[in-house]
Amino acid sequence: MTSTVIGFFLNIFLLEVAEVKPSYVAVVLFSGKAWDAVTDPACGYLVQRTSSRWGKMRPWILFSAPFSCAAYFMLFFVPWRYQEVDHRSETEASMEEKLAYYFVIFCLFQGFLTALHVPYTALTMYVTTQQKERDSITAYRMWFEALGVLAAVVIQGQLVQSTRCTDDDDDTSVTVQDMEDREWSYRIGSFVVIGIYLICSCTVFFGVKEEKDDRTDGDSSGLFKGLKLVFSFTPYLKAAMTFLFLSLAVGIVQGNVALYTTHSLKLGDYFSIFILVLLLVSIFAMPVWQFVILRFGKKTAYAAGIIILMPTFICQMYVPEKSMALYFVVIVFAGLGVSVSLLLPWSVLPDVLDLFMLEKRTRKDALFYAYYVFFSKLALGLGLGISQVVLSFGGYKTGECKQPDSVGQTLRLLVTPAPVVFLLVALLFLWSYPITEARRNEIREEVLRYRDQLNKASLDSSRSYESIAASSSDVVTQF
Repeated sequence: MTSTVIGFFLNIFLLEVAEVKPSYVAVVLFSGKAWDAVTDPACGYLVQRTSSRWGKMRPWILFSAPFSCAAYFMLFFVPWRYQEVDHRSETEASMEEKLAYYFVIFCLFQGFLTALHVPYTALTMYVTTQQKERDSITAYRMWFEALGVLAAVVIQGQLVQSTRCTDDDDDTSVTVQDMEDREWSYRIGSFVVIGIYLICSCTVFFGVKEEKDDRTDGDSSGLFKGLKLVFSFTPYLKAAMTFLFLSLAVGIVQGNVALYTTHSLKLGDYFSIFILVLLLVSIFAMPVWQFVILRFGKKTAYAAGIIILMPTFICQMYVPEKSMALYFVVIVFAGLGVSVSLLLPWSVLPDVLDLFMLEKRTRKDALFYAYYVFFSKLALGLGLGISQVVLSFGGYKTGECKQPDSVGQTLRLLVTPAPVVFLLVALLFLWSYPITEARRNEIREEVLRYRDQLNKASLDSSRSYESIAASSSDVVTQF
């Protein structure tokens, strides 16, 4: 949820409220994702080794939540006062001070978010051992996660929209009071997100029970040996690369939708409505995609969602200014594709992990999920970072409501060619993904047989122990 909100709003907050230069915003976002390359696998390794009376996953979810919430609040906070300079408002801090502050806070937030996100996503493998139930859990998880995102985005979007200036404003001067009002809109929105975050974390901790998995022996191997196992497994690499490039395409468009609607379409007053429609379509399309999965299989549904996004993104290049009705049509089709990007990547992962268990006779679920989370966050960071670099070359003026026409054209180029290329790459990786629907059914049957063997071996061992204990008791009695 927080990653999606950040994808929509962090970009415009740093540019329009904190007044950070686009090139510095790129540094913050790129560095934060580089930090994830360390924290995500480390967290996965530590989670895999965790053993407590609450299980492996749930303690991480509960105890990391307060820290990530605090860092999230500080991320949408401007710790400097505004002042009037040449009839416009500016912060008292230098660009270097802003860079240092948001760099540290963003890295802290990403680290604490990792400590929650990795065990939360991996929890799917510990709630049940049945493939069908895992698919159902994933669908429900993504549906409710989308509802949480919807609530947070709608509330924060309305707050931000009420104080944000657009390209059509006649009076482009921004006063100190205007900037303080904008900051407060983000601050109130962050309180809403934090409240949802804490409620959901407590609900998972107290409402979910982990199932003990006797097949897990991943605690004994070291971090680097585990990483070698993960990245030498071809089906996982294909699934992860598909997810990475799909997320990168969606992330670039998602991170620039506010700027695109403002400076390219001249519809900045309606950007929160566009986001609302996008998320609503994504949520209500999930049951439809579940039906497609049951009817045609996961791989086919996955490919269909990616293909839908391609012409949708191409249309963004040619939508005329102030064509609200036409852009709503584009948004509806985008919502269908985004629904797939939310659901299918996480739905195929349990199949990959079951296949890994069958071939290697061990589980590394937390490490697999850790890198999956990393790819998701890497895509978001790269998307936002690339956007800032391109905007800086396009002539974007920090702190200005009215932007040059070159910015509008730059945004059109930003949300079309590169995302379409990334979608094509994702489709190529998906085409080579080896787990078809027939193979998935075979995996399910093999897992059931393997579990039956384990249960039988455990029962025989228990009977043998009881027999030995009984014999020992007889000997003691005779003595």
